[in-house]
Amino acid sequence: MKFTYLKQPSKRWTFEQPKLKRWIEKRCKGRVLNLFAGKVKLEVNEVRVDINEDMPADYHMDAYEFVKNYKGEKFDTVILDSPYSLRKSMEKYHGKVFSKFQKLKKILPRIMNDKCVVITLGYNSSSMSKGFIKKEICLVCHGGAHHDTVILVEEKLGNIENYIF
Repeated sequence: MKFTYLKQPSKRWTFEQPKLKRWIEKRCKGRVLNLFAGKVKLEVNEVRVDINEDMPADYHMDAYEFVKNYKGEKFDTVILDSPYSLRKSMEKYHGKVFSKFQKLKKILPRIMNDKCVVITLGYNSSSMSKGFIKKEICLVCHGGAHHDTVILVEEKLGNIENYIF
């Protein structure tokens, strides 16, 4: 597994951090689903989902509900940059609690193409689960009293929609 270490001062919105943003963009391929899109648009072929109606998004809805009801073209890359803690959820989404992350990850494979890349950002290196291989990890040091950001890049192994999780 490849490892990258970035030093990047923290910003309110993840992709306002230029080194981190470029690192993510380089790992995106094809149609990209950004499920917790936030304020900053990526320079990729991005479908943006955000529950906050003040954010520039293609769909303003809960991430789990979007994935559960989506019937369009499958994705080649999925970015999971949900709030890393309840405090962040309350701060960035005005008191709305984001989707249950594990439940969301279980239904994601049905809207992914084979070999889909999943990029997950957070305070830990929790992975997708069965049917995915870990390819790369990036540790982003923000300095001072800020928690580091851990980014895990995984790849879907073929057709796993029928796996029982």
